[in-house]
Parts: sequence; structure tokens; C-alpha cells
Amino acid sequence: MKCDRQTLPIAAIREENTSLRTFTFNGKLNAEPGQFIMLTIFSQGEKPFSIQDVDENSFSMTIKNIGPFTDRLFKMKDGELVSVRGPYGQSFTRKTGNILMVGGGYATPPLRFLAKKLREDGVTRLVNINGARTAEDLLYVDDFEILCHQSHVATDDGSLGHKGTSVGVMENILKHDSFDRVYISGPEKMMKAAVVVAKKHALPYEVNLERYMKCGVGVCGSCVMDPTGFILCMEGPIVDNETLDGLDDFGVSHRGKTGHKITI
Repeated sequence: MKCDRQTLPIAAIREENTSLRTFTFNGKLNAEPGQFIMLTIFSQGEKPFSIQDVDENSFSMTIKNIGPFTDRLFKMKDGELVSVRGPYGQSFTRKTGNILMVGGGYATPPLRFLAKKLREDGVTRLVNINGARTAEDLLYVDDFEILCHQSHVATDDGSLGHKGTSVGVMENILKHDSFDRVYISGPEKMMKAAVVVAKKHALPYEVNLERYMKCGVGVCGSCVMDPTGFILCMEGPIVDNETLDGLDDFGVSHRGKTGHKITI
């Protein structure tokens, strides 16, 4: 896929909560759910971000403020320029039939994009589980209610919906319901727990993995996973069940800026 660089003004900024904002840009982006872009702030560097939505002439990312780069981005206003290149990586393999999505925290933007596309595809039945620590941390509650045939909410503190995790809701649903596939996006420990549940029910799955990425094109080696040398920025970030079974790093460790292993 051709990946062009675009220098664009920020068209709109929507505050989701105190640490999350959705940035929208007016421009064309030929992207599919699960792919990512590299966003450059001049003099600040660049970072990868998942894509939250794409329309005919615009695209959006929901971004959490977690460091110097995003802190600078959060200080920017409508009309200020950034540079975007991409999209990169492999997308979710879209299937119709009975589909379950399991999301956690600020990793849910790709699932919101996926839900939109699955409905356009004519999915038979789409059920979503949206989990977070608190009600304030939940994203797209209203959107999932509209896009999905059924949507469940879980919060660790019980401030909204089921008290507990999205994986706990997943276990309860699968006791009395069956699906053709599950798509999972969230913190890695949460996804590892969800994979255990999916395997228990012989349910095919795809997960959205995140690793430190410097280049997005398979050159730097920062996102390589052991023992197969899987290059996440090119061969992922969406990984299917068969591939994931061969990756020892999943749910265990990732590489830091210098390439050394860090325990998750």
C-alpha cells in the first residue's frame, strides 16, 4: 500500500476526558481498522497512533497524554500543523457472522473504527464489551450502543455497568452464547486473559498488539518479537491466533528504546 506523507492543520480537537483527546484532520487516508499512522510534531519527533475513524475526506485519532510528545500535542490548537505518514501495518480481518469485540481502556479506538466497517459490511450480529477502570475512562459508550447490536460496559470500580473487567463479562457471555470470531484490543495483560477465554471456547481471535515503534516500516527493529523475529509494525499490529501462539513475548515482555527487554 502506498503510504504518503501529509502536512495538515488540526481541524478539530474533542476532549474525551482529562487525559484523552480526539484529533481530526481534513485529508484522505486509505486506512482500514487496526492500522496506524506515524504523527510528526516539528522539532518534537514522531510517534505511532491507532486510527479511530476514517471518512471520505477526514480521519481521526484518539490519543492519551502520557509523555513529552503527547504533552506537546495537547498544547496545540486548531489550525496548527502536524505531519502524518501512513497508514502502516495489517488491519483486522473483517468477517461477517456473529462477532464479539472485547476492548479495554484507551486501546478501544480501533474497535470503534472496526464496528463502523463491520456494520457497513452487513455483519449478522455484533456484540461489544467496553471496559475501563472508571466511567470517566470509558470511550465511545454512545457510539458502541449505536453501532453494535448489543453493547456491554464494565468498570473496575463499578461506576458504570458491570463491576469488574471486560474479560469477566466475556466469560459470562460465552457461557450461553456463541460467536464466529472475537477481536480484542486493550492492555496486554487484559488481552492475554481474553485469549485464554477464547481458547477455552475454541473461538478464533485477533489481537491488537502495541510495541515501541521508531520507524513504522520494519527498519529499526524496535518492535521485533521473539522467537520468530515477527516485525510488528509490518506484520502486525493485528495478530491472529495462529501467529500469536508462536510469539513468546506476548503478555510477558517488550523492547524499550534501546532494544532491551522489559517485563510487562
